[in-house]
Amino acid sequence: MPRVALVYPYFRTRSSTELLFPPLGAASLASQLHMLEIETKIFDCTFETFEEIQKKIESYQPDIVGLYSMVTLSRNTFRIAAMVRTSLPDSLLVAGGPLPTLYPERYCGAFDVIFRGEADRSFPRFCQDLFHLKLSRHQLKELPLDKYEGLFINRNGLQVDNPTVHYLEEELESFPLPYRGDFDHLAYQKVWSSQDGSKTTSIITTLGCPYNCDFCSRPIFGNLFRRRNLDTVFDEIEHVRRLGYDSLWIADDNFTLDLNYLKEFCRRMAGLKIKWSCLSRVTGIDEKIAGLMKASGCKRVYLGLETGDQATLKLMKKQATLEEGRNAVHLFHKAGIEVAAFFIVGYPGETVASIEETFKYSLSLPLDNISFNVPFPLPGSKLFERVSEVDKDMDWDTENEVTFVYKSEFDPHWLQLRINTTLQAFADKRK
Repeated sequence: MPRVALVYPYFRTRSSTELLFPPLGAASLASQLHMLEIETKIFDCTFETFEEIQKKIESYQPDIVGLYSMVTLSRNTFRIAAMVRTSLPDSLLVAGGPLPTLYPERYCGAFDVIFRGEADRSFPRFCQDLFHLKLSRHQLKELPLDKYEGLFINRNGLQVDNPTVHYLEEELESFPLPYRGDFDHLAYQKVWSSQDGSKTTSIITTLGCPYNCDFCSRPIFGNLFRRRNLDTVFDEIEHVRRLGYDSLWIADDNFTLDLNYLKEFCRRMAGLKIKWSCLSRVTGIDEKIAGLMKASGCKRVYLGLETGDQATLKLMKKQATLEEGRNAVHLFHKAGIEVAAFFIVGYPGETVASIEETFKYSLSLPLDNISFNVPFPLPGSKLFERVSEVDKDMDWDTENEVTFVYKSEFDPHWLQLRINTTLQAFADKRK
């Protein structure tokens, strides 16, 4: 029977900031493939070594190998692709994820085909047709290549560049729950239990973001904001409970954007005795909503406050004010919800004075956790287009270090010193 291997090429770094979750993209694709009765296995590299994952993939003997790739996984992606090409020369290699979506031509040398954007339906149909017609990786022109959304091929004289697609809410309702059967849940739960005593896993309830922050890149889900049906969401929550999880990370970009959706979610969560955390915008939050979130099990919110300088907020195109950020922090804090905040320092166009305002702002708020990073120009973002001398081919796997990947006017050593001083002041304040 033909087989598909879906590979998530993340190997643990054991960084102090490491947050581990099973790859939901692979889980969603696997469920769609299973619906078409295609034998599929997810190879999650998180708790494996390269040698272990190599043996497992070779033993599985897949006909198609799909790899997920983004900026911090590109080195691992190409290393595994080279291994597959050597060990399993007849296997069709497929790349997907944020970086192949933005720069598919970079993957054409190592991969046979690339799927860009949301490929929940087009990739499984492609696999089904390839297997039905019993075609090899050298016979792709025999397929109806124009019918697979997001397909990109530029190899051996064959050129395909199909438009990407964003599935509408009514289409999402028909999607099966993500398949989580191939993940080492005990290993994930052990890591989380050692970190904060919980057994946390991730879910996604909404897709897309209508905002256009200067530093943000959304190559997969784009600007179209869509909500999953809450009946389906709560079926998934019940499923992860049965797997032993007791806490949720809601991995949406804009979970609190639709207040009616948020209120209904909280109403349904009440009484389930499941803790949850999420990202939140600072706008739209009032005392009643914060209280409702707390009553439904919300233990922590993460806010992208970014800066303590209004002019820098404007540079970042953040469509929020310092006062709105301050108000949101106080509302969540008053409700008994922990508040963590992200800040960016050293942004192109800001000043030393504005950076100092950010440090001052962060210490003035009743926050439970703060983090500082220098700008990270993600491919596809406006910031990426503006900064100079970016190494577009580098594998950005630096975690929480003051490392500029472009030419910056700020001294990274000074920034590191000021960040360390501020973090110490924050720790002293919380004693």
